[in-house]
Amino acid sequence: MPQLDGTKKAIGNPSPVLWAVHVGALLSVVAWALLDMQFESVMGTLRSSVDSQSDWFDDAAQHIGWMRVSLLLGVLLIGVISLGGIIGHRFRPSLSQRSRSIRSLLAIVSVVALWCSIAANYPAIAWQGQRIRVGLQIQQLESFTEPLREDWPERDGEIPEVGPFMAYPFGRPTVLVLLSSPTLANDDFSIAAIERSERGAIKLQLSGTDHDDWAEWHPAGSEPASFVGGLSDRHDLESTANLGQGWSLVRYRTSAAG
Repeated sequence: MPQLDGTKKAIGNPSPVLWAVHVGALLSVVAWALLDMQFESVMGTLRSSVDSQSDWFDDAAQHIGWMRVSLLLGVLLIGVISLGGIIGHRFRPSLSQRSRSIRSLLAIVSVVALWCSIAANYPAIAWQGQRIRVGLQIQQLESFTEPLREDWPERDGEIPEVGPFMAYPFGRPTVLVLLSSPTLANDDFSIAAIERSERGAIKLQLSGTDHDDWAEWHPAGSEPASFVGGLSDRHDLESTANLGQGWSLVRYRTSAAG
């Protein structure tokens, strides 16, 4: 009989199940933001599509793929439905005032605040995920840059660790445009170009994101800063994250060449 009573109580109180589903949806979004390099683009495209036109789903799907859009909307829908169930259960008329504990009310307020925080700070979450991914590839980055620190090329050529490249500007090159981009982090990133600053810093331009992101090695006394590249393109410093061993992950805002 006690077992039957416990079963009835569990059936009559769906709150623990709803909480588990809701927290699972919340953690899924955070994990997605950390692991998927396209998450920031997904959110940005989705928000701009919703703001700009009525056929936002088709517009977003064309840019980032219907599967990502559908998956994101599905997770968010699960979060909304489970949270609505939690609130509805907690504030149902048959529940006594004493049963509506301060702890449960604070829990509801906290998860709502967490969702708002994720919505407002998803670029920062994605940035930290990118920092972790690039930071795990420091040894590979070292293999790219070590020969260039000692012997920077003066003309077009090929380096075993990097591959063939074109050097610009002619005469005194400061940038190597790679013709076959080496990859990082299980092909999530590739190296598009390599810059060398006047102070000896080696900067690797990362492709694979929608931003102007670089993995940079700086000698003592040098640190990331805005610069004009070898192709006369301006890069204005936006944010930087230390990776250790002289390496930093850096994001710039890019201005057109000339």
